[in-house]
Amino acid sequence: MSLHYGAIVEMAVRRKSVNISEISRRMHVNRRSIYNWFQKDFLSIEIICEIGYIIDHDFSKDFPDEFALDGFANPHHSMGYKGSTNAEQDYSVRFWMNKYIALLEKYNNLLMDYARETQAKDGTDPP
Repeated sequence: MSLHYGAIVEMAVRRKSVNISEISRRMHVNRRSIYNWFQKDFLSIEIICEIGYIIDHDFSKDFPDEFALDGFANPHHSMGYKGSTNAEQDYSVRFWMNKYIALLEKYNNLLMDYARETQAKDGTDPP
């Protein structure tokens, strides 16, 4: 049986009695976008997480396979996100900064591995 992501998210929003206008304001999208997401068979994990934080719902229980594949639960909660406007901006900066740093570290490791392989072929000492 296939999950209908939008319906699951809509059900959680309705159970929490959160105003759609509030969700759209905090996500910086119009209300129609939220209603359109409720109709979709599939939603990105980022949208699900953002809505989950706004309504204070952990969607990792509703979508265990999706969260396991991406290797993270709701990033807002793990970052200590508190919900004020300044905190939202602070969260966004820290979230993307952490993603960027992790990507740079992976890239650096790949470069180091490549350098070692190249030096091994050339017969020089690795760094």
